[in-house]
Amino acid sequence: MAEGGGARRGDAAAGRGENSIVIVGGANMLGWPERTGEEDTEVFMGAGAVLLQREIPDSVNIQAAEAAKISGVLVILYVGGVETPIPKELLCLVHILSPNEMELACLTGMPTETFEYISKAVRKCHEMGVKQLLVKLGEEGSALFVEGEEPIRRPIIPAAKVLGTTGAGDTLTAAYAVSHVEGKTRKEALKFAAAAASIRSMPKIDAVIELLESL
Repeated sequence: MAEGGGARRGDAAAGRGENSIVIVGGANMLGWPERTGEEDTEVFMGAGAVLLQREIPDSVNIQAAEAAKISGVLVILYVGGVETPIPKELLCLVHILSPNEMELACLTGMPTETFEYISKAVRKCHEMGVKQLLVKLGEEGSALFVEGEEPIRRPIIPAAKVLGTTGAGDTLTAAYAVSHVEGKTRKEALKFAAAAASIRSMPKIDAVIELLESL
């Protein structure tokens, strides 16, 4: 699984022969409407989860996260996009934070070369107000950390047909959200997410189910 979140991630990934992505903000950062207060919550009525990412202004993410949380909707923040510090106000509104190892290192200022280091960095995130982290571990798979519980590790799932490498991290995060909303256990949701990410390129759910049934 390889995904990028800016120029520095791209440089490092390119050195390892992985997919790399360079973000140019442009229109994503402009033209957003002013806050509308309680009317924001109407957007999230009936939603199961809201996935946010950092290619838009943090102020917009904060507005969306506040409205979603008021509506009782799960809020997941995909860390990729920019490498500037995440505002504490946003972190405290997020139910699940989803970084890769490099993004976790940037967020905490701590090394993440081993699982032990990653666990220590995650504990710092807990201290920052984040209760759950879904960490992408590249070729090592992924891991879900819930404050006060043992982490759940999930290795990658080999797929016979890989459709593309772009968006694997996005796919894993979104697939975990889908499975979580469907009422699956955390282990089940993580396995479903791993299967989706192994196919890459935003697969249809039928392809994910087919892969899981073949295991």
